[in-house]
Amino acid sequence: MKVKRSGKNIQIYDFNAKEAFKVAIKLESEGISFYKKILDIAKDPKVKEVLSYLLAEENDHLQLFEKMMEREDPEALDDSGEDILDICDTDVFNLPKDVSLDDNLDKAIQLGIEIEKRSLAFYLEIMKHTESEEGSGALKKIIDEERKHWEELKRLVQ
Repeated sequence: MKVKRSGKNIQIYDFNAKEAFKVAIKLESEGISFYKKILDIAKDPKVKEVLSYLLAEENDHLQLFEKMMEREDPEALDDSGEDILDICDTDVFNLPKDVSLDDNLDKAIQLGIEIEKRSLAFYLEIMKHTESEEGSGALKKIIDEERKHWEELKRLVQ
């Protein structure tokens, strides 16, 4: 991983595989927290069903990315030290304040689609700035998983 400062901004780029999976794990953990929060406020059973599905998918991805990272570095998940990747804000789950479900199934699905779209864009941007072959390979795996998830959600609205 390389870090570049430009005024008040910090750019992190050129991830190796372990770092790419660490970012993916952080993003999935943020997704789990996000879906739990909106699941708590949803009232409509169909909306809750979709949100539960999205939450389960985030949990599945978290477990998958943890396994992938562990294959790269068996001791990586035991790392108790905090680094810059632990505190970076991906902005994927920071949606506009006017987004609400209003117990509307279509809105819940559209929200999931928007989040997956942002997630894909985030990983694709990271990949553009990753020279490491191992990091690019890891990011491709992550992007493939996120793309599948996005496609599944889009099929729900067809």
